[in-house]
Amino acid sequence: MPGRTPQKIDRERGKRLRQAIGARGPQKMMALAADLGISPAAVSKWIQGHAMSIDNANRLSELLGISLDWLLSGDARTTDVMGSKLSGQEKELIEHLRDRPAHVLPLLTRLVREIPVNQPRS
Repeated sequence: MPGRTPQKIDRERGKRLRQAIGARGPQKMMALAADLGISPAAVSKWIQGHAMSIDNANRLSELLGISLDWLLSGDARTTDVMGSKLSGQEKELIEHLRDRPAHVLPLLTRLVREIPVNQPRS
């Protein structure tokens, strides 16, 4: 089409997305698409490396539990919180959260925010 700039295909981003989806478990593309409220064809195009909006990239990163930086650029510094200085209990909690359905995570986040933080005793 005249006047239309072809979009660059980022196959590396597609690989990262495939990796993140695979780490989520045996979930099908259709289920991921349904969680995002989009068509399975859109997810398929993203896996091939076609462009996605920043809004969809952000939603994907939240849903898949990955860094937006890592998804978009491959920046490994923020890829995995498991490599950071978390306690064993914190790592276990993260692993359990990764197994939960996406629609439950915002509810759990709100619940945790409601729990009072331990205040130092005087």
